[in-house]
Amino acid sequence: MDKTPTNSSEEVNEQVEEEKNIIKQRIGGTTSICSEVNEKLNTKNKSSKGRIGEKSELFLLCLIFLVSFLVRSYKIEKGNFVIWDEAHFGKFASKYLQRLFYFDVHPPLGKMLTALSGYMFGQDVNFKFDSGTSYPAQMDYVGMRRFHAFISSFVPVFSYLTLREMSFDVHCCSVIAFMIIFENSLVCISRLILLDSHLLFFTSMVMYALAKYIRKRTIPNLVLLGTALGCVQSVKWIGCFTTFLVGIFIIAELWLLLIQKDVAITRFARLFTERALFLIILPIIIYLAFFLIHFGIVNRSSPDDGHMSSFFQSTLKGNEHKFRKYVEYGTIVTVKSNKLSGQYLHSHKDEYPENEGCQMTTYGHKDENNYWAFQKVVDGDTKVEMVKNNDEVVIMHMNTFRYLNLVDKDAYVTKEDRLLSTSPNTELFRSNLFKVEVVDDMITKEDKIKTLTTRFRLKSVDENCYVRSTNKRYPQWGFRQGEVTCSRKKDSSTLWNIEMNNKVKDEDLEYKELSNLKTAVFYNIVEHNALMYITNKSFVQDDDLEPIRIVSQAYEWPILRRGLRMCSWSDENVKFYMFGNPFSWYLSLACVLAAPTVLLCKTLTQIRNRQRIDARMLIFCCLFCGGWAIHFLPFFFIGRVLYFHHYLPAMYFSMHTLLVFVRNHKLLYTILFIQIIAFVLYSPLTYGFYDQNVMRWLKLLPTWDFVDDIAE
Repeated sequence: MDKTPTNSSEEVNEQVEEEKNIIKQRIGGTTSICSEVNEKLNTKNKSSKGRIGEKSELFLLCLIFLVSFLVRSYKIEKGNFVIWDEAHFGKFASKYLQRLFYFDVHPPLGKMLTALSGYMFGQDVNFKFDSGTSYPAQMDYVGMRRFHAFISSFVPVFSYLTLREMSFDVHCCSVIAFMIIFENSLVCISRLILLDSHLLFFTSMVMYALAKYIRKRTIPNLVLLGTALGCVQSVKWIGCFTTFLVGIFIIAELWLLLIQKDVAITRFARLFTERALFLIILPIIIYLAFFLIHFGIVNRSSPDDGHMSSFFQSTLKGNEHKFRKYVEYGTIVTVKSNKLSGQYLHSHKDEYPENEGCQMTTYGHKDENNYWAFQKVVDGDTKVEMVKNNDEVVIMHMNTFRYLNLVDKDAYVTKEDRLLSTSPNTELFRSNLFKVEVVDDMITKEDKIKTLTTRFRLKSVDENCYVRSTNKRYPQWGFRQGEVTCSRKKDSSTLWNIEMNNKVKDEDLEYKELSNLKTAVFYNIVEHNALMYITNKSFVQDDDLEPIRIVSQAYEWPILRRGLRMCSWSDENVKFYMFGNPFSWYLSLACVLAAPTVLLCKTLTQIRNRQRIDARMLIFCCLFCGGWAIHFLPFFFIGRVLYFHHYLPAMYFSMHTLLVFVRNHKLLYTILFIQIIAFVLYSPLTYGFYDQNVMRWLKLLPTWDFVDDIAE
């Protein structure tokens, strides 16, 4: 009986190695995937460009830009009043033009570009930009809006160029570009004096620069990518999501290089250094540079500088008045929390809900209710002049003539602390006594409290607790002002300094050393950004502004549950409603959710069948599906108030994922045709409408509130 011959162990090992090599070739080794993609992109780019001349493609790009600008600027003069967040960013532009300091939660680049539009078109700096107020006749608000429409018109151009760099043919690129043009939400956000035009511009620029880098990994392309990253972060912190997307791609690329045996460590070190230099250091330099420019422009004192530290305020022009060196008893002063984002000690006539006395709060703006005076309780005619360390004092609120008082009750928000209020000045109790404890001084520590430079604590004599700014806010009954408590914690939240101290007439009392003390610019930038973070995190919606019509939750955005009313909904007013194109919205959602699964199954099938995978589509899907997820999912974990327009960068990414499924030209143009029809149908929401009944038949979901429900 014949026996079946068996393979030797050497033959088995050779067969296994052969299988490994085949798989490695199919899916690409680390460097082979990069080189394969580069070769594929370069080859396809050349072949596809052969179908359309450079002049013809340039004409097509100009056409895309022109159509985009016309769509975005159509009837842009309609609504000759301040619409939605124009109330904020128009004011900031005025501050730049007057060189007045202001504070905002966003980095400065976008607002500087908006100020540029105000400079170009003669913005009236005296106009207050109150929401709903009509623009003055002499102010060219139309020109300012067109400036923003102009900037956003480059977004579809960058989209086209990005896809071309990734070797899609002219038809695919053109359809996606025109779909972006006729997306109602992107048109709506691009027609107003807002930051989102700049944000979308730089987001799309980052993706274009990344596509160029993937196709050709050169230093100029790295510089372009790093510059775009620095700019997108300098408009809004949402740009950090875009940076994170690029970072993941670069880390994956470096990791694949690192584990490749035939890549010399010296070559890897050089590639790593280049990417660290141009994609980390360069964006940081750009971000800091825009803040330097910002501080150089808005260098004059204004009511807004109360958000910043006392010493920062003293460096602003118009705020160089003379300070008393020491704090005298009976002198009107302001007391400010010395921590980053610290606010003024504040009180007013409104009482706590259970009538424990007038409310004690912190307040970020300069106000007469911030005025206090230190008084010392003494026997007889003992002479007292300066507030010193270990003095026991009472502190009077100068607008209500009431004394700071410790209440025998837990605080309303921070339950582990004690409640502070103000009590009438008819009689003093031990609960009104506080001990001054000097901690340190920026120049020379003395026994006396000095204006601006001395940090001190106020300790309750009755309970041995410290006056504290908790960084929490009272509810609406406390006007959402900061909470002040008395705490046994002895940390930075219990540190205070004197800011305003009456002007001096006697030069001997002036604090002359202050003129020689300067803060580092870097410290000012850190302080400003810390304050941006704290303020951004604490944003809540004003209940007076119909939050049900404005505020939304992250889960509502991709399903287009509702849009955003941008102005008054009274019958006589023109109405604007930020809303997506339902067709492209749901189509994009379906594509971006299905694309990863479909591509994964396709890739696994190709590997199993020993076929070469489509590395180009794999990278494309990872970038745009990943971009959508990175720009959308974090909002589920953000505690601040959210709005519909926060989804638009994610929407930009999702619209491109259509190309994972459809590349047939006839089908693509059919999809574009349907989208344009949907755009036209819902365009009154974008361009403005008066009669709600005209739009009622387009209300397909009960939650779409661009028309009011008919009363039964």
